[in-house]
Amino acid sequence: MRTLSAILAAAAVLLAAGCERNPLFFRLSADYYPVTSIGSMWEYAVEGGGSEIVTVIDQTVAGERTCYRVQSGADYDYWINESGRLEHYEDHRVIFNGYEIPLFQSWVTYLEWPLAVGSTRTDSVSSETVTQGVTIQHQWRRITTVQSITSTPDGAYGDCYLVHQDERTIDWIQTSGFFPETTVVSRNIWLAPDVGMVRKQTADSLLTLTEYTPGS
Repeated sequence: MRTLSAILAAAAVLLAAGCERNPLFFRLSADYYPVTSIGSMWEYAVEGGGSEIVTVIDQTVAGERTCYRVQSGADYDYWINESGRLEHYEDHRVIFNGYEIPLFQSWVTYLEWPLAVGSTRTDSVSSETVTQGVTIQHQWRRITTVQSITSTPDGAYGDCYLVHQDERTIDWIQTSGFFPETTVVSRNIWLAPDVGMVRKQTADSLLTLTEYTPGS
């Protein structure tokens, strides 16, 4: 019996050691968006000067679901990370005649786990509302593609998934002579294992992680 136990223990050690050396196992077991630990904090350097601090504040309810509230400056985002996907509460609004008009509020999948190079998902919304006798049409589309496994350009983080997103929003307010307002954003996001977003780049902005403090 002792011999069998020793053999099983040795096999477990060898298996664990092999898993540690296996980059696929490492990536599968890592958390690439750790927003479920209250107190986690990310501090980013903003290109051109300044910083941005992102903190997991608490658990709350949004869209009738229990989620984690994340603060960035004066703004809040709401996340759920379970059942093989990361979901974000989309809250789309527009300012019309001095009033903030809700256009679309719902949970939308942001990423699917595990991440796989080459995978692409498209999320889209088409909604319409009438306010002050005026019809406002809202169209939104986000295409997310996992491009590669790489290091950040400065080499600070390896085994990152590089995720590219193209996001387009069109708000058409049907009044005489009013043209649709279109916003297009393309972004590259580097996600590091057990850290999350370590770099985000758009055409006119760059965030680089300078400090990460995990929560509990």
